[in-house]
Amino acid sequence: MEKCLFGSHDHAPVSGEGHHHHEHDHDHDHHHHDYRTADKRVLGISLLITFGTMVIEIVYGLLAGSLALVSDAVHMFTHSFALGISYIAIIMATRSAPAEKTFGYHRMEVLAAFVNAITIGLSVIWILYEAVERFINPMAIEAGTTMVVALIGLLVNIITGLILLKGDMSNVNLRSAFLHMMADTLSSVAIVVGAVVIYYTDWYIIDPLIAVMVAFVIARWSYSLFKSSVNILLESSPVSIEEVREYISSKYDTVDNVHDVHIWEVTHRMYFMSAHIVINCGGKECYYELVHKISHDLEHKYKIGHITLQPEWI
Repeated sequence: MEKCLFGSHDHAPVSGEGHHHHEHDHDHDHHHHDYRTADKRVLGISLLITFGTMVIEIVYGLLAGSLALVSDAVHMFTHSFALGISYIAIIMATRSAPAEKTFGYHRMEVLAAFVNAITIGLSVIWILYEAVERFINPMAIEAGTTMVVALIGLLVNIITGLILLKGDMSNVNLRSAFLHMMADTLSSVAIVVGAVVIYYTDWYIIDPLIAVMVAFVIARWSYSLFKSSVNILLESSPVSIEEVREYISSKYDTVDNVHDVHIWEVTHRMYFMSAHIVINCGGKECYYELVHKISHDLEHKYKIGHITLQPEWI
């Protein structure tokens, strides 16, 4: 079997279509810039609201001597931290990188999602620990104060969550920030329900029971986010490799075999692929035309925008 080391990135130039590759790159970068601008805006607004609420709670908590308000302010800090990480990551992803970083800083968003997944997981461990403590040593709580603080947190989290929903939820970085807000929103709802029950029944055991239920729901969200970010970091294929291989082999008569296929996701909506194709037509022109067609079809069907194919002639 004769091999030739021609390669293609995105679309290979074919007789008179040499500019198509540059147009594709421009459109691709412009698309990334558009969604990142929108995501950066919603993250920035959410960060300002959360951080501002945290400062207000600290000031009034200290002035009023309310431990509940100060404690909730510390909780708000964890969300400000999560939003801050996501915000910085999206800024870094748009920065120019040195030549040695061939994929730029795009993976910063994935790293941010990974860190946020870890912090959500740690919060689950803390909630479960506190719940066990309350089961062993039940404690009376001030239902009225607890309800007021929880309602403040709930309102802020709902507003922040609605703002984040205006961004691109398929972006793992933005989704990680949103899950932080949803986890805290669920906690606030649970606390309000628990406070109402305790206020009317003095059944204090409801507090740790609700906490455990909330912890398991948050744990499921955390695992989903953790799995998504780890899959990208480990360069798992975002689409079925077998399906792509079958698609190329069956669609093009001049392709006898496709092997050594690698598909990976650098960051949100940025898929890369490399593969060897065994072809039964001769000459470079045949190869260039085939690569052009395959690249075009794979981009539209599987959103794979960066493709390198090595030909092997029979």
